[in-house]
Amino acid sequence: MHKEILEEIAKANRITIFRHQLADMDAIGSQLGLFTWIKETYPEKEVYKVGFPSPISEKFDNALDEVSDEQIHDSLAILLDTSNLARVSDPRFSLAKRKIRIDHHVKIESICDIEWIDEKASATCEMLSMLFMKNGIYISSKVAQYFYCGLIADNIRFSISSVRKETFEVAAYLMECGLNVLQANEINFAISYSDYLYETKVRQNSKRVNHCLYAIMEKEDYVECNQSYENAKDKVYVLSGIDDIQIWALFTKMKDSDLYSCSLRSKTLNIREIAQSFHGGGHICACGIKNVTREQVDEIIHQLSIKSLE
Repeated sequence: MHKEILEEIAKANRITIFRHQLADMDAIGSQLGLFTWIKETYPEKEVYKVGFPSPISEKFDNALDEVSDEQIHDSLAILLDTSNLARVSDPRFSLAKRKIRIDHHVKIESICDIEWIDEKASATCEMLSMLFMKNGIYISSKVAQYFYCGLIADNIRFSISSVRKETFEVAAYLMECGLNVLQANEINFAISYSDYLYETKVRQNSKRVNHCLYAIMEKEDYVECNQSYENAKDKVYVLSGIDDIQIWALFTKMKDSDLYSCSLRSKTLNIREIAQSFHGGGHICACGIKNVTREQVDEIIHQLSIKSLE
């Protein structure tokens, strides 16, 4: 699979690189890292970063590219960190004549000619780092920086259950390639004062039932703290790290709706089944649901509280 992907990249004259909607650091790091490696290795190729802006992308001075339908059609499209077609951050992805997907989410559907799916990997950036490491390719420090930023963001600095031996091997490889660990941690985990205020509010609003901790946040909660909806809904991590809490969940009122988005996490318990029963999905211990009613929020909390006793 590794060789096939590298061969496809080598022979393509035009490449478009896609990521998922509301891109997180793993999606952004994998997209920017792969884009930069291709441009450094094959400067003659046309390479484009495709998708819609994300608040996290503002941490890098690297804008998305404007491409026409014709350019996408006549390209090798590479889709990163995206579990299904509906989540692609630009529906024109389907126009491409040949497609590759590299992803660490549970496989929902086949949408590409070549698909490398490794749901045991802690991040798509882990997979891309492994692609180059296993093939004896040393990447630039700039590429390594992008990959490491995505790696530690998705596995929360090597602290989740999907971290494995290979995770540390690729981290060592990226170190050898010249990444700046302090800078990567600053980019990922330093917060603004408004972030600090909102994270405090999330904790203050949290409630416990059995071994489950949850917070329900309304639109006025994050607007008062100068937070966007996109940023606010990602704050589930502030509920983590408590000894006897097995599951934590953040429910955030969507910006133009009376519905909520749900971010669900656990230490080791399989909560994906609960997410799927409400038309959500993701990883076993990290998943999400969109467009749920206030009544459904209560039902999800009830199911999570029972699950937390296992």
